[in-house]
Amino acid sequence: MYGHVLGPEEFRARTRYDFAPPDPRLARWVERYWSVRWELGEDEIFPVVTVDEPSINLTLERGGVARAGTDGAGTWITGPVSRELFQVSLLGTGSVVGVKLRIGGAAALVPAARMPRDLRPLRDRTIPAADWFGEDLPPADLPEDAVRAAGMLDAWLLAREPRDPDGYEELLGILALLERSEISRLSELEDRAGIGARSLQRMFDRHVGIGPKRMLMRSRVMDAVAAIDRGDPREIPALAQDLGWFDQSHFIRDFRAVTGRTPARYAAATRDAARAGTGPASPGTAAGGDTLEP
Repeated sequence: MYGHVLGPEEFRARTRYDFAPPDPRLARWVERYWSVRWELGEDEIFPVVTVDEPSINLTLERGGVARAGTDGAGTWITGPVSRELFQVSLLGTGSVVGVKLRIGGAAALVPAARMPRDLRPLRDRTIPAADWFGEDLPPADLPEDAVRAAGMLDAWLLAREPRDPDGYEELLGILALLERSEISRLSELEDRAGIGARSLQRMFDRHVGIGPKRMLMRSRVMDAVAAIDRGDPREIPALAQDLGWFDQSHFIRDFRAVTGRTPARYAAATRDAARAGTGPASPGTAAGGDTLEP
């Protein structure tokens, strides 16, 4: 959760979050099953904010869930998030059970006739899961927590007889390179992968929906967000340098592009919230309620 949900401690205090691994036969394409349950007060709204997320999620949502572009409860596909933050508002009582697919893994599970050849149009969008899976959706009586739902989800996904899409092995190799801290520039990724910029872009358009340059920046910023969330004692300039930024203004620009906040403001909000026993302030406000810099 660290580095992915803003204010993870508040999120854990206000909701019940669970996760479970998939059947080993699915682990190549499915990262995990997850669930969130909540019981809020009458007329209470709790915003959950997720940082820039390149994965695709399949969700069965019940009760009080609201976000732009959906009609609330239902079964949905949410594409990769590329516009800083993704916010879902929780209301009243409800639950979400999700399947977080590995990057590129969707094509192993979706019928070829329904799987788009280019995932860019799915960026920052939520669509009905029926658009990809037709009438063959996850069981409507799926339990509300991931641990109990895992067996039924395993059976549903295995029945689809998944197999690697074309080019998946090569994509996994590129994604592994992106995780290496010594690679901080797109040119370095191209050299290590032995693939030109245009070929990399086409690969990411097809399998990810977000370009490799954005993915590289995101990976590094996620490390910084997770470090701040965990109370890393390093000052911001030292943290930035240790994570591969040698220009402070560049670090600030990248951090704000992914999270919507400057690192200093985010760190201050995190410290204040920790003292108060909650998570960081809501997006758009600093710890004291001041509007953040644009």
